[in-house]
Amino acid sequence: MLRIRIFLLSTAALTLIDISVVAYAQYYAPPPRPPCQAVTPGPLQGAARGAAGGALIGAISGNAGRGAAIGATFGGVRNAVRRGSARSAGACY
Repeated sequence: MLRIRIFLLSTAALTLIDISVVAYAQYYAPPPRPPCQAVTPGPLQGAARGAAGGALIGAISGNAGRGAAIGATFGGVRNAVRRGSARSAGACY
């Protein structure tokens, strides 16, 4: 008799859990994906940041202009790759 009660109670509990999961899935849609501008900075922002860092490092080593040029190139490419990876992974559109 005890086994039948345990069986019925566990069946009822699983049924109620299943109903709540189905109800949740019907009424709550997943949030929309944000645009890529909101998720990752643009290539120009990366280029500006890279130029500033490159100029600083270049000033220490003796050639700020060359360091800024290399930093801008590297920063722009890095942020473009980051945005492309986020887009292909589905983090943004």
